[in-house]
Amino acid sequence: MEKQRRSTAVGRLLVLSAVATCTFEATFTEGLRSASRFRLSASRRSLSSLSASQGLEFAQELVGDNERQLLSEFRRCYRENPYPEKLNLFFPNEERIISLLYASTSSYTSSSFLSTVDRIFRQLHAWPSAWPLCRKLLSPEHPWSEAYSKQIIAEGFWSPFDFFTVDLSTLRPLQRYPLEELRQQSSTGFRVVERWLKKLEEEGETDEKLQGFLKKFLEQDKINSKEQVMRLRPLEDLLEYLLSTLVDRIFEISDSDAMTAIVTARDLRQRTILHVAAEQGNSILAEQFLQSVAEENRKDFATAKDAGGYSAGDLALLAGYTSTAEKIQSLGGAETTPPAALKFFPAAEGHPKRSDDGGWNEEPGVPPTVEWLKEYSKTSKTSTSQSSSLCEIDAISVDQFDWTVFQTHYVAPRRPLLIKGGVKMSVSDRVKFTRDGLLQIAGTRPVRAFSTPYEDDFRNVPAVEMPLQDYVNFLDQRDQESDFERSEKLSYIFERLKDDEGPLSFARSPPKLFKEHIKLRAAQFSLGGQLMGSPLHYHVDAVNSLIYGRKLWFLKPPAEQEFRKTVVYEDLAKSGGPQGLRVIQEGGDLLYVPQDWAHGLKQCIGLAHEFDVVFRDAGPVSVETVNAGLGVALAGIAFFSFGIITWFVQHV
Repeated sequence: MEKQRRSTAVGRLLVLSAVATCTFEATFTEGLRSASRFRLSASRRSLSSLSASQGLEFAQELVGDNERQLLSEFRRCYRENPYPEKLNLFFPNEERIISLLYASTSSYTSSSFLSTVDRIFRQLHAWPSAWPLCRKLLSPEHPWSEAYSKQIIAEGFWSPFDFFTVDLSTLRPLQRYPLEELRQQSSTGFRVVERWLKKLEEEGETDEKLQGFLKKFLEQDKINSKEQVMRLRPLEDLLEYLLSTLVDRIFEISDSDAMTAIVTARDLRQRTILHVAAEQGNSILAEQFLQSVAEENRKDFATAKDAGGYSAGDLALLAGYTSTAEKIQSLGGAETTPPAALKFFPAAEGHPKRSDDGGWNEEPGVPPTVEWLKEYSKTSKTSTSQSSSLCEIDAISVDQFDWTVFQTHYVAPRRPLLIKGGVKMSVSDRVKFTRDGLLQIAGTRPVRAFSTPYEDDFRNVPAVEMPLQDYVNFLDQRDQESDFERSEKLSYIFERLKDDEGPLSFARSPPKLFKEHIKLRAAQFSLGGQLMGSPLHYHVDAVNSLIYGRKLWFLKPPAEQEFRKTVVYEDLAKSGGPQGLRVIQEGGDLLYVPQDWAHGLKQCIGLAHEFDVVFRDAGPVSVETVNAGLGVALAGIAFFSFGIITWFVQHV
């Protein structure tokens, strides 16, 4: 085994000597050709994210005479899991899989057999619980491993972007529930997770690092349960370490051509595997990728730019992962400073005109128990004080907006942006969002209200149900009371609008600035008053349109993300006000909150539209990101206002 490791090391040096004979950028040009082969092989449904949603996607391709027993084994372990569409934890029999492969042929280097190995690898990779079997499948002791490296990896039928990223969407229940809550919600689902954790404990008996990551995850799980907040970084770190052991195995069997294909690969945004690891804060993987490149070429690899001109270190810094950026800097030997993005927009031509209040009461007053809120709520729209203009993120006027600049320097590198006057709406459409207009169109529509969005998903609480008109009356009455911060008066509406929505169907249309560039996925309607809002949470990219009123937002980068199941006012009362970057959004403004950013708001009336970003000439882009199923983190509390919150997904 040690001899094989030395051989692998020599192979890596061969990769680097090849890199050294030309410039690293020239090698990346070859990588682009490899990337095109990856795209050509997409018809094989190679994206691991697809298997996460379609269960046995790859195993079901095992239809040959010698493959049916393999498919039978996959189906057997699949049936053991009661929630396969949400919890990708399956436990195939390792010895049976390997023995069936040996028995299926005598030609272990034939293209048909390697195709079978590849399907098995892809299926196992979609299941974190099966990553140890992935390592065994590609062990150097097998007669097919070297051929797999040469004919599958090196020839471009295998993309590192499919396999070298951490995706928590394969463990969705663990994104929302601590273990004890999961036990209460689903005893059968908990048993599946428990089985996986026990297997990890067994592996940890001979792996101290694994033991340490598992211990930190279990400690954080207890804190999450106590505080009703999901901080998932220890779970991500555990998965990253497990994945790193698989990456080690792949590097071990890869010859120089395979390593070149891996290191020089670029995705549609011209990112390398180092970029993807960096924006996820995956320091272990970043170190592995850097050390796979010869020392004399690491600086070129570390400073390679994506299509927007951002290095891997830039993406790590923008996401708040300073330790990852420092790791890249120490190994790559180059400092990094993300380019200032505002300079790419044209100069402003004037100040946008502010809207009226649409008949909504924007300033109902501040209870004396919320002193910190007075800083944000006492000023008028025309005030020039800090609270009126408070914006601790980039901000532009709508006349400066350019979609290409926005997509390149905000969507791709995940920077938040306030677009003043960005809500461009006709008079006839704006009337529908006034108080009178909304009640005339949808006053009789039944609505459901909670103190936290979708609270019944994670807590056994009944919704407050009534017609929209009655809820508006409740808000009016609440504004006249001095104790409207009481918990029973903090429920607000946050509902998903279906494709066949009737009264509120007009609210499904996304903002004009985005409409031509996105593919609509879903729409949500929200309505609430002062001190109501969403606690810190995260989901996909979101653009939030405020038509009437004012909002207070607070944002945190992905490195500080958390998903709280608490009431936002109670959180802020304990902390003495919003934590993180603060933004005041005025009527008529758009606020873009990037994927994986934690954010909060003082909630109002609004809508949310989820959609794919359509990259010209490429269709909806495939993006490898952590927490793809949830995306951006948001929390907040509202000055009473009326707006549209539009979310869009960069869907994997």
